[in-house]
Amino acid sequence: MTFILSTNSPSCLLFSLQFLGTFCLWFGWYGFNPGSTLNISSEKLGDVASLAAVNTTLGAAAGAVSALFTKSIRETRRTGVTTYDLTAAMNGCLTGLVAITAPCATVEPWAGFVIGIIAGWLYLLGSHLLVMYRIDDAVDAIPVHMVGGAWGVISAGLFTNESRLEAAFGMTENIGWFYEWGRGSGNFTLLGIQLIAVLFILAWVFAIMGPFFIILNYYNWLRVDPLEEEVGLDISRHNGSVYNYEEGTAKVESIDSLHKRRSIRGSHSGRSKSGKITQINDTFPDEPIANIESGVGVQE
Repeated sequence: MTFILSTNSPSCLLFSLQFLGTFCLWFGWYGFNPGSTLNISSEKLGDVASLAAVNTTLGAAAGAVSALFTKSIRETRRTGVTTYDLTAAMNGCLTGLVAITAPCATVEPWAGFVIGIIAGWLYLLGSHLLVMYRIDDAVDAIPVHMVGGAWGVISAGLFTNESRLEAAFGMTENIGWFYEWGRGSGNFTLLGIQLIAVLFILAWVFAIMGPFFIILNYYNWLRVDPLEEEVGLDISRHNGSVYNYEEGTAKVESIDSLHKRRSIRGSHSGRSKSGKITQINDTFPDEPIANIESGVGVQE
């Protein structure tokens, strides 16, 4: 099997930066999870931090491998061609990191691996549902953070080990549901608390952010218009393209249409410092385009 990647291709730079960002997040997670121990002044706390680091590694790696190869198997069965989706691998890795955060200090390494595997599957399911229901989430933040986070909280209620819980928090009364069955009690307390926590977080977010997004949607501030989407926000809102036009996905005719539309609009919508309407030059330099769209206009 041969992999060909042109160094002049926009996708080469894109995936390089995406992988760099993914590994930066993965590296930062070691400060987040093991660092939450706050100190390692004793042997017990050192063991807790070490376990958190090991589980962080296993969860991330398992999530990446799970998402990558599961999607490859699915595409092979569907099309007969084996492909490897690097975006699925990166987002699977991040979903594994999110999922292992809650139970990183209270579960055994084998459980951390299982949690990561399931996180990769849940990411793929969540991403598929977004497409199915036409929910706009360009970076798959919902399956990575909401779905992965919810699974992580629930997994703590399933896999928390008695000895690990005692070392990290000094308590053993309520442990993971699987371990509760192992000691013959079936105690649902910890898992029930975790489920309530997930429901409370969802309710709190919807209550606080729901009105905010309803207002944005009412005024049509949630997204730009279709032409600006086609051109790309780097050109339409940030005065420049990452790539040459012939290398990027933006079409030259779409860019010209956007410039012409803004010129016509700008000849009637420029504003001076006093707030009076003033005419905008019909040429298309970068600065007037940005000023027209932001509502600032050209100063007299």
